[in-house]
Amino acid sequence: MSAKRKDLQAVSFKSGGLKTLTYIIFLSILLSILNFLLSWSSRESIPQVLQPYSDIIFAVNPYLIYIQSALILAIGYLIVNSFSNTVYIYMRRLTDHPTAATMKTIVWTLGIAILLVIVTSILSAGPWTALTVGSFGGLVVGFATQTVLSHFVAGIFIILTRPFRFGDMITIAGQTGIVKEMKIMHLILETKDGSTEILIPNGMVFTQIILRRKIVVEETTTQIHELREEIESIKKATEMRS
Repeated sequence: MSAKRKDLQAVSFKSGGLKTLTYIIFLSILLSILNFLLSWSSRESIPQVLQPYSDIIFAVNPYLIYIQSALILAIGYLIVNSFSNTVYIYMRRLTDHPTAATMKTIVWTLGIAILLVIVTSILSAGPWTALTVGSFGGLVVGFATQTVLSHFVAGIFIILTRPFRFGDMITIAGQTGIVKEMKIMHLILETKDGSTEILIPNGMVFTQIILRRKIVVEETTTQIHELREEIESIKKATEMRS
């Protein structure tokens, strides 16, 4: 990756983070203003400056939670979109496009789920109702997708810790090959002759001993010297013929 591209990604990452933070602050300010204007329960508790508008306040007050829910849903959606895009930009600096796009989708889905739980807690009797329903649903899904989730979590740790890089020659679970792609669910190795691709689940990669071939500088230097000598001999032979 070129230095110019890295600089552009760094700028985009900072811009995305700032945009997400701006949305959060904007939502907090709007909710605070709404609470100050419309959350009064009696005329005596309304500040003097708002007394002339007391009739309007009490007319709108029963619908306050719906207004708050609509704001949280609308601006929360923008926050989730902005944050997931920021995650994509960050992951793109570490891995390939398909893996970064998968991470973006996962973060977006989790963000929308959290957003719906928050809105449900506001509209329902209380937050515990929404949390109970969400926890039960999560437990059922967790048991049903235990193996898939283990590969997914292992894939995240592999991408973040990077025990190997693209192009490395490694051996895992008796399989040897060149690292071609690191996806969110599995690792793709390519055999040395390029004829076969080996897909290893990330859960297995995370728990296995990894043998990574180390490139010895001395061997590479010797090969370069031998190549130079061969080129020089070819040049001399060509000059003698001419």
